[in-house]
Amino acid sequence: VHKIYASDPRFRIILMAKNVGKRKAQIAAIRSSSGDLVLNVDSDTILAVDVVTKLVSKMQDPDVGAAMGQLVASNRNQTW
Repeated sequence: VHKIYASDPRFRIILMAKNVGKRKAQIAAIRSSSGDLVLNVDSDTILAVDVVTKLVSKMQDPDVGAAMGQLVASNRNQTW
């Protein structure tokens, strides 16, 4: 992944010195972000085509501090 996206200016690769776990890695990524909004998804998340537009629209309201979509488990019968 690093080799593929390292030269793409839309991406910033953050290499941690050691495995610190998902939560701490996400915190490091958010702290180093430079955009107005951060969208956090997992590697197996499939987004609806309009979800980013809808979330950004909600975040335009200055009284809104966070927004999230509705989770629909598509693999409910395939997990433990």
